[in-house]
Amino acid sequence: MVRVMCNNCGHIHQRAITSPPYGPGETVEDRHERLIALLATGHTDASAARQLGVSRRTVTYMLRSMMDELGINNRFQLGIAVGARSRTCAGCPAPRQPALTNAAHDHGRY
Repeated sequence: MVRVMCNNCGHIHQRAITSPPYGPGETVEDRHERLIALLATGHTDASAARQLGVSRRTVTYMLRSMMDELGINNRFQLGIAVGARSRTCAGCPAPRQPALTNAAHDHGRY
């Protein structure tokens, strides 16, 4: 499931925004990919559910299903697992680095 996301990561955001609710030929992996794309772009469970045309409970079930498949226990670990796999994808965009301010440097934080 996560491998599919990584292979198609260049198109994840666009698909999440422009795709209609689930189609009859859509696989579970496709649904998981769309959910992760929505959550990664800042959607809440409720707004992702609306975009996908499902209930919030279904979103919770989908996330639990992904966690069970990967053998992890919480959403934080799921984010780490998905992020780690995405970084190994040559077509994936690099993570944005936070801008460092002079105030942060002046106080010895960086």
